[in-house]
Amino acid sequence: MTMTDCASCADERAAGAAFCEACGRSLTPEPPCPNCGTPGGVGEDGYCEHCGMLAGRERDHLETDCGDVAAAVTDRGLRHHRNEDAMWLATRGTDVDVVVSDGVSSSFDPDVASLTAVTSAGEGLRDGLDLATAIGAAQIAVAKLAAEGDPRRQASNPACTIVAATVRGDAVTVGWIGDSRAYWVPEEGVAEQLTEDDSWATHVISLGADPEQAMRDPKAHAITAWLGADAGSITPRTAEFVVGDPGHLVLCSDGLWNYLTDPAAFAAAVREGLREQGTLITAARWLADYAITAGGADNITVALVPITPVGGEQG
Repeated sequence: MTMTDCASCADERAAGAAFCEACGRSLTPEPPCPNCGTPGGVGEDGYCEHCGMLAGRERDHLETDCGDVAAAVTDRGLRHHRNEDAMWLATRGTDVDVVVSDGVSSSFDPDVASLTAVTSAGEGLRDGLDLATAIGAAQIAVAKLAAEGDPRRQASNPACTIVAATVRGDAVTVGWIGDSRAYWVPEEGVAEQLTEDDSWATHVISLGADPEQAMRDPKAHAITAWLGADAGSITPRTAEFVVGDPGHLVLCSDGLWNYLTDPAAFAAAVREGLREQGTLITAARWLADYAITAGGADNITVALVPITPVGGEQG
C-alpha cells in the first residue's frame, strides 16, 4: 500500500484518502496561491498564508446560468478587496424571481448584509410571498444582524440596498430600496429605468434642483433609504407592468449603471452584449467586463431576463 503524509499534521495516511483521520483536514491537493505559487497556501479568508497577498474568494465572481430564461453575474471589480454585492436567481419554467443587493461599504460586514438580503427575499418569493412582503422579510433579517455575530456590528450595523423582480408570463413586478436599479430594455429605443433611486440627488432634483448640477455634487450618490438596523421604517416601493413588445428586464447594482448613466448608452450596451455574445450568460459576463474595463471602481452585478408578450415569439 502506498502511504502519504498529511500536509497539516504529518500523520501517515493511505494514498487516495480524501481526509486525514487524525486532524480532519482535506487531503485533496489544493490550488496554489496565484501570487507566490505556494500549494494550498490560501486560507479561508482569501489571503495567502505564505505571502500575505489576496488570492481571491468564492464570491469574487459568481454566475447563475438559467439558459434562455435568465442569467446573472456578480463580480468584485478592481478596486474593492471583496465582493459586497449579492444576487439570487431562481426559475420555474418561464417564471423568474431575481434579487440584487449592494452592501453599503461604510457599514460593518456589508457583504453579510447583501447576502442575507437576497437569501431572505429569494426564499420568501420561493415560498409564495408577494414582492413587497419578501423585501420586508429581508429588511427584518438584515436589521437582526446588528445583534448577532461580531460586536462591532452594533456600532456600525450591516446595511445594503435591494432591487428585486418577479416575472410571471409577460407580467413584471419590481420592488426596491436604495439605488440598485431595474431597467426595461426594448429591442429598439432607450432603456427605461423602472426604479427611482433613494438618493440625495434624486431627492433634491424632485425639489427643483438642476439635474446636472445635482449629479455633480459629491453627495449625489448618497442613499437616503437602505436595509439595516439604523434604517428606520422604510416601505419598499414597487411597480408593476405588462410588456407590450419583446425586450429584456435588467437588474443591476451601481457598479454597472455608474458607467452607463445615459439611457440610450445603457440600452446600446445591453443590446451589443446580447448581439455579440449570443447567450444571456455570456452577455451578462460581457456587461460585467464592460464595467471592469471602464474602471471597475465598485462591485458589479447584472441580471438579464428576456420577456415576450404572451402569444408572441421569444426574441
